[in-house]
Amino acid sequence: MKKQLTLSVISILFSFYGFSQDLTFGKFLGSINTTKFVGSSVYRGYEKQVEVIEATTTGQKQTTSLEIKFNPCAASVDFLTHTQLGKNIMQGQIDVLEKNPYNQAFNRIKYKIYFEDAGIVSCNDTRACNGSTATTVILKPQRICWIYYTYDANGKQLSVNSNGIDIRSGRAWAITPPNF
Repeated sequence: MKKQLTLSVISILFSFYGFSQDLTFGKFLGSINTTKFVGSSVYRGYEKQVEVIEATTTGQKQTTSLEIKFNPCAASVDFLTHTQLGKNIMQGQIDVLEKNPYNQAFNRIKYKIYFEDAGIVSCNDTRACNGSTATTVILKPQRICWIYYTYDANGKQLSVNSNGIDIRSGRAWAITPPNF
């Protein structure tokens, strides 16, 4: 009986995991110390990165802002320190993962947001969409690029498309993000 109950609980947990939302992780390279912005993620391949609850971008007159919300962690203090000192984030990348529809045991990259030389407009503790306390950071990058991944019917990656803008020059800017 105990064994059946354990198997039932495990199967329910796996079924919920299969219906979970996209996973989003951010990594940031700051101008004060390259070892800063440590998150609490333990997800394989994204260890110690910032696990993002919500990421939104908005465009307004010759500027783009990026708002990220994440559970408070060591990176919260690093963002606040950068805000207080007026230091920019030199490079940042947000990876959005989705369930692979052809193999639910694995995730694949849905899209990435890569940016450079981002000023921090604000860093506050707020409520996230899930009702928990979150650190909310609003960034104004000088360059920002969205990288989209497409897959064939079998789940094999076909192509990577990117588009973005260099705010200073007002020109299109597309890049393959460096590994950092």
